[in-house]
Amino acid sequence: GKKDIIKIDADVNINFDIVGLLSPNATVNVIRDGKTVEKKHIDLPEKVEKIVKCKNPRCITSCEQEIEHVFKCVNAQKGIYRCIYCEAKSK
Repeated sequence: GKKDIIKIDADVNINFDIVGLLSPNATVNVIRDGKTVEKKHIDLPEKVEKIVKCKNPRCITSCEQEIEHVFKCVNAQKGIYRCIYCEAKSK
């Protein structure tokens, strides 16, 4: 197996949906004062908002700028997401 380590030396808000989308089944360890205080297991998110944009030119999100791009997971094993407005596939 492989391990990637990202060290952040401050308290920041992290969108774990992005982490789950990029690396499903990831584990995030929160370390304070040299000790692990929390472990989070990250899975694929059920719904992804404002991260992926719909590439369908006929989608309502392409012409209406106020509408947020929202994708719903339709197949977690393959990591397939579809736009909730036009059903276009992403990823």
